[in-house]
Amino acid sequence: MDRTTINRHLRAQFWPMLTAAGFQRKGDIARRRFDGGVVHVVEIQHRPRSAVFQVNLGVHLLTLDQQTTTSAPDPDALREYDCAWRGSVIAGFRNAQDSEFAYGRTAEEASESVAFLGSEWERQAAAFFGPLTVFPEDFHARARAMITEAPHPAHMRTWARVALLLHDPELAREIARAALPRVAERATALRDDLAALAAGAFESADGG
Repeated sequence: MDRTTINRHLRAQFWPMLTAAGFQRKGDIARRRFDGGVVHVVEIQHRPRSAVFQVNLGVHLLTLDQQTTTSAPDPDALREYDCAWRGSVIAGFRNAQDSEFAYGRTAEEASESVAFLGSEWERQAAAFFGPLTVFPEDFHARARAMITEAPHPAHMRTWARVALLLHDPELAREIARAALPRVAERATALRDDLAALAAGAFESADGG
């Protein structure tokens, strides 16, 4: 099948689920906003030559951009790749990490593919979006968890910046210090950013 067929089934089966959950759709992208500058993004990415599509997820905190840019992005134009936190709906067709949904060879298979997406949506969306919805409570809880979870140092840099937004400079320093020993030798810009955060260089500018 082709993109046109899949889009027809998405309009019938998938997008109404997002509308019911508070998203507003424009083309292949749907967004919803919450107090505190939190934006959730769902973006369909098609690969017609491979006859597959992905459902990419993003969460962004608009005030986070004030630390690195002169102005926050337009929340009505946010793409999944603009978001600080990104993920995708796992299809699981070929392995447990597969994020691609097949177009299928027939209209029936296309419908089944989108139906499977619908059956997975609520569970996977809740797992991704749920902990990053309520500001500041959700974000403070996740920032504290970074000390023990220790994701990639680049992600910890983001969480250190979140801690500054939350007026918790000590947590920002803790996150940065935990990340620094694991920075790759060649990642000099990341190391410099984390070192500055660990030293409290941005605290006075960000309300700490």
